[in-house]
Amino acid sequence: MNKKPKNKPFKDWQAEEVEQTFGVNRLMTLPLLESLKTISLPEAHPIRPTLEEYRLELLELVDSWNEDEYKFVFISPFMKLVNYKSPNYKVFTQRPMSIRYENDTKETSGKVEFMLARGRQIPREPHFFLHEYKPEKNRDNDPLGQLLIAMIAAQKVNHDEKPIYGIYVNGRNWFFVVLDGKNYAVSNPYVVTDQDIFDLFAVLLYFKELMNKLYKI
Repeated sequence: MNKKPKNKPFKDWQAEEVEQTFGVNRLMTLPLLESLKTISLPEAHPIRPTLEEYRLELLELVDSWNEDEYKFVFISPFMKLVNYKSPNYKVFTQRPMSIRYENDTKETSGKVEFMLARGRQIPREPHFFLHEYKPEKNRDNDPLGQLLIAMIAAQKVNHDEKPIYGIYVNGRNWFFVVLDGKNYAVSNPYVVTDQDIFDLFAVLLYFKELMNKLYKI
């Protein structure tokens, strides 16, 4: 009789554990990550005044919000402005993912807070994640590790060679992560209480079009 594999939740992974277990390497940068540095929001873009309102509210309150408040008051409205709506993919939230590893003797699983994927009810081929909304205070785990294990899981269930993109949030600091094959890299922080919020929004708009191309039938 086959034994049930030992489960390790996503929330318990650290980045170095992911690297050692799945043979991935952290690099200083990757071309896909470097290309994001050239993206900026035009000065005349009509969304700028709204983003400035969001920035000022965050500047005042980010130190006092807990995880749910940050997600509800800032992250959800902010992502809604990007408007990830497409006939080729949709937004999924709080969806379970799991993979087995080490010859199926172990399993890792968890719920992913935000992903873009094919499908209407069941996500397929996820390639973009926003995971781990962590306040700056009282952080008791590794948000990069939790995002990275979710990206590894997506890479394994997708069965393709396409890169996986992700973001993790640590208070006012947002980090982009790119996983390309066995290599990954992490951006410098986009500080959303500063002028970085405009470049961050521009990159999210870029990902909207990138995902349209990736998922186009």
